[in-house]
Amino acid sequence: MALPVTTQVILGLAIAGSAIFMVRAGGTEGVLEYIYVDKFVDAMPSYAGRTVKVHGTVVPGTVRQRIGAAGDYTFEVEREGRRLPVHYTNMVPDTFAEGGEVVLTGVLQDGRFESEEMAAKCPSKYEETASADPTKKPVKR
Repeated sequence: MALPVTTQVILGLAIAGSAIFMVRAGGTEGVLEYIYVDKFVDAMPSYAGRTVKVHGTVVPGTVRQRIGAAGDYTFEVEREGRRLPVHYTNMVPDTFAEGGEVVLTGVLQDGRFESEEMAAKCPSKYEETASADPTKKPVKR
């Protein structure tokens, strides 16, 4: 049994209206901003109290782990000459290394980035190695 045309139109409008409401109401809630360290440092006051993802390179010589504490690290990340001090309170990934790239999720507190979530890329793991035989293709390590 088919519904009358007016009922179909009303139902269609109700469904479309509900979909529009959910898209607008959902907005960016639950979506974390991704920003490079230099842009973050230049606009730190606007990020106060917000959870964001920050991407940068770990500054060699700045990594310190609190003695006797697993997963309590301080270090700095940088990009384009701008540095950001970080306090990381979790176990670092196997690919974490000085000079390596990281993406940290956290919040700015007292001028320091507090994080317990990290993704790290170790550049040496992704570099191609040249073969002694020029006819062979480079091999990824």
